Amino acid sequence: MNGPEILHLIRQDLQRAVALRGRPPDPRPLDVSPWLAMSVSQKSIRRGREDLALGVAAILLRDAPDKLWRRIGCIAYEDVGVANLEAVGLATAALAGKQSRAALGGDWAVASCFVGELGRAPKFWAADDLLIACELHAAYAQARAELRTHNGQ
Repeated sequence: MNGPEILHLIRQDLQRAVALRGRPPDPRPLDVSPWLAMSVSQKSIRRGREDLALGVAAILLRDAPDKLWRRIGCIAYEDVGVANLEAVGLATAALAGKQSRAALGGDWAVASCFVGELGRAPKFWAADDLLIACELHAAYAQARAELRTHNGQ
């Protein structure tokens, strides 16, 4: 099985997930800025607060849709990761573009499905922990300096 075949199967899984979710709830944007909404989206999904996550997703979809889709991708990779590779695959398929989401019922249908999926998914922060350790741990200071020199920074 090659990459395009795998992506096709993942897109079918996304289609099934959206269909199983049924009619999406009506969007009810919270009265906060898009900047606060981006922060709340990740925190609410981490805590399984679908109600808050849907409210801020509605704001982002209305005011800054590109930020919503980037945030969904980040949450899938940073917070869920290997704990639920299916959710990561579905997020990847959802990020394929507006036309692919339109074929699945539209941006809100896909976003509201994802907010629920990511909120219920188990979380695994090892990749984020590894990144922080690489960036900040004193034992890696020399390696970071060598990489900066190597990359011309």
